[in-house]
Amino acid sequence: MWFLKPFHGREQYWRVVLLCFTAASTFWLLNALNKNYTNIRVTYPIRFVYDQREYIPLKPLPEEITINVSGKGWKLLRKYLMLDVQPADIPMQGLTQQKAVSTSIFRPNVANALDGLQLNFIVTDSIRFDFDKQVKRKIPLVLDTLHLPINPNYALVRPITITPKEVEFEGPASVLDSLPNPFVLTLPKTNLTGAYNNSVPINYPFKELVKSDIVEAEVKFNVKLLAWQNLLLAPAVQNKPEKDSIVLYPPTVTVRYGYFPEQAAQINLTQFALSANLSQVNPKDSTVALELLRKPALVRRVIVQPSKVKVFPGVKI
Repeated sequence: MWFLKPFHGREQYWRVVLLCFTAASTFWLLNALNKNYTNIRVTYPIRFVYDQREYIPLKPLPEEITINVSGKGWKLLRKYLMLDVQPADIPMQGLTQQKAVSTSIFRPNVANALDGLQLNFIVTDSIRFDFDKQVKRKIPLVLDTLHLPINPNYALVRPITITPKEVEFEGPASVLDSLPNPFVLTLPKTNLTGAYNNSVPINYPFKELVKSDIVEAEVKFNVKLLAWQNLLLAPAVQNKPEKDSIVLYPPTVTVRYGYFPEQAAQINLTQFALSANLSQVNPKDSTVALELLRKPALVRRVIVQPSKVKVFPGVKI
């Protein structure tokens, strides 16, 4: 049927029609590209020129500006298609301390980059940026010993060895100033009951701006099993009202302390001291948390049971 093969027997005719249409379209396009156009708004790439060894941008720099140009269609088509387009250089000498500049001061740079086009004016009124000094800084490494993931029945045996002993960062001065000094390494959560010898990652913020000369450090230390003893101790009362009598309940608490067995004879139990600060009494239940004021240096861990006592007014006789 004809609607299945509409061009059957007329192929030569339609070839001529298609050829004429192609020729007309090509002629129209060439004619349009040879015309001059005025007041055409386009975007144009820019490139910041600065000493990258001395300065670093804190946020991505603008990559283009909007301009108004005049010129032939061929040149405009090249700009739209970004064919062999050279970005306009934006020299930053003497401007890195600022946060923004008017684009008018870069007009000659933009005009010189427009090969075959006339710059009428720059539509973008200003360019914003944020530069900082690029610096290097060495910071010593330490281990977070307050939060070591050690089993409660064990304690750290010094020394702690960290290799290398320092890390060198390179990046913006303001960012490096915000890094901790010394730089603290944190171990992953675990339950250590033996020697530790592993690589610990150097974790820090702003990795898109800051580089480090190492990505991890080797940490070594040992732990040892503790022996435990109990001691009954009466808390000392602090900030007691002068005229009022008070009673703590229970009057004595259990201080459970852990130590290395070979150091048991050297522990002086009179060096333990607990306090109940009455200025910190919880009015809801009349309890106060106990504070360990002092302990023997060779005691590794201390558990106070109970950790709170009740405060009662004393009976006047």
